[in-house]
Amino acid sequence: LPHRRLRGTRAPHRRDRGWRERRATGWKIVMRTLENVPLLGLAELAASEEGPEIQLAEGEVPQVPRWQTWMGSDEIRRMFMHLLGEFTPEERALRKPFTEDELDAAFVWNANALDRSQRWPLERFLTHVEKMGLCSPSEEASECAKKLQSNFSGGTSGNARITYSPGAVRHLLSNYDSLIGCDQRMASIPMDAFPPKPEDNFSECFSSEFPVDSVLIKAHWSRAEFGKKVPIHDTSEEGLRTTTGPGASADWGNGIGEADPSPDRIFTIRMKNGDVYRLTGLHIMTKELRHWTWVTLWWSDTPNLDFGADRPPLPVDILPVWENYKMGIVVDYKEEDPDPASGFDEWPTLAGSLRATTGPYTWMSNPYIEHGRGNARTNCIGCHQHGGAMNGVDLDGDGDEDPLNLEQLIDSSSLYPANGREKMRSIFPADYLWSTKRVDNIAQTFRTELGNFDYLDQDNLDVRHIRILEMSGDANNGGQLASEQCVACHGSEFKGMDGSANLHVMGEERSRDELVNVLLRGTDQGMPSWDMLADSEIADLVAFLQSLPETEE
Repeated sequence: LPHRRLRGTRAPHRRDRGWRERRATGWKIVMRTLENVPLLGLAELAASEEGPEIQLAEGEVPQVPRWQTWMGSDEIRRMFMHLLGEFTPEERALRKPFTEDELDAAFVWNANALDRSQRWPLERFLTHVEKMGLCSPSEEASECAKKLQSNFSGGTSGNARITYSPGAVRHLLSNYDSLIGCDQRMASIPMDAFPPKPEDNFSECFSSEFPVDSVLIKAHWSRAEFGKKVPIHDTSEEGLRTTTGPGASADWGNGIGEADPSPDRIFTIRMKNGDVYRLTGLHIMTKELRHWTWVTLWWSDTPNLDFGADRPPLPVDILPVWENYKMGIVVDYKEEDPDPASGFDEWPTLAGSLRATTGPYTWMSNPYIEHGRGNARTNCIGCHQHGGAMNGVDLDGDGDEDPLNLEQLIDSSSLYPANGREKMRSIFPADYLWSTKRVDNIAQTFRTELGNFDYLDQDNLDVRHIRILEMSGDANNGGQLASEQCVACHGSEFKGMDGSANLHVMGEERSRDELVNVLLRGTDQGMPSWDMLADSEIADLVAFLQSLPETEE
């Protein structure tokens, strides 16, 4: 599939982020994310020699929302493996970074590989596309949308919970080595530390912060069969005061009732195995501000009230089903608008809900995604500031920072002030992403796949050479090994005999690189290869050779 980019539109400036402009920006981000885009290339594929005999009439290439063309963790893993496979063993051992051209080629390769994979071959893919709902001109728009959604299969984008825009995927792949080593670095960095150059990069796991075209989507799907219904949550002023006000548990719980919306009222997918799921919540995290812009959608049985009251008319390229979702947005920890409800006279229910959540900190909690006590009072950004972190606050009261335990942290009002809405860090390890260590665990995916290649490459002499050079070696161990293995040819004092080399001279005149090369590969002058030794043993021998006293003039 072509993975469509999200063109950049800056969110409100830091000093000018009143709620009126803030919400207008949120809706713009929603519209760009939900915009239908064509599944480009299908007509060409169907007409190619590799394609089946399926006819796609001109102008009938089906479309899907932009975010469903973005990548899940399985595609990131596949691209990473492909990129590593294009490297030589030596390049993999050096942890060579991917070039822009290599990344461009990998995106193209992935699109073709997905079409032709054994799990989803081209024939089934094109057949599936035909069944997605190529509506005839005579059908009403509402009927077309209902048919499209009832037939749509999650096979196009998979049922991954998180998807990543091309800009985000490129940044993750470009920083694979830094991300893999982040755990070790973060273990020694306290939570109150400051980045070396805070104006340039406040992350530790990446060489730079994510680019402006980076987007993460977190989707929450609910099963639609077996009589399962959708909880109804009240986000009116009265409902929010009841749920999040002083003394309240701030737990969305099971809502105030249930609904059974049809596919034309809630975004619905049918999986290849026939399972049907409804999209109840959708987080849209975009790097349009340095600390990201956090937009969230949730289904509602009263979609045109409170947080849906100011929804602009949907463009023709966005399915009508999205009219049934409300929207919230967060751009900072502190609430900088002194009167959030002002400016919404034409939408009094929205003004009321904003009044109910006004305070020193911002608020936005998706009732279908944020669960548990206190999470109805949160604001997205406060929790995500700990993304990628290894260390946290003093959890057990002994005066020392403890390894970060998110669940334990969230349960503590003193350690998680203002239900997580307070800024507690200056270093944001993974630039606010939880998916590098939790959920998708991208860092572990990279570590595992690179480790698999390392295992395959372990006997390659070029790779061993690189690894040995990274070892310091122990001269004492090397001396013991030389006494066992080298005296027969080089003499008890290692000064050579019967034409063999003087090891004192070699240790003095040869670089570490040259010594490793001789020991691994031997020489044309009769020195055999010692590649049967372990890498650590060769490193010890090199350290011993370089410790030998200089030869006398």
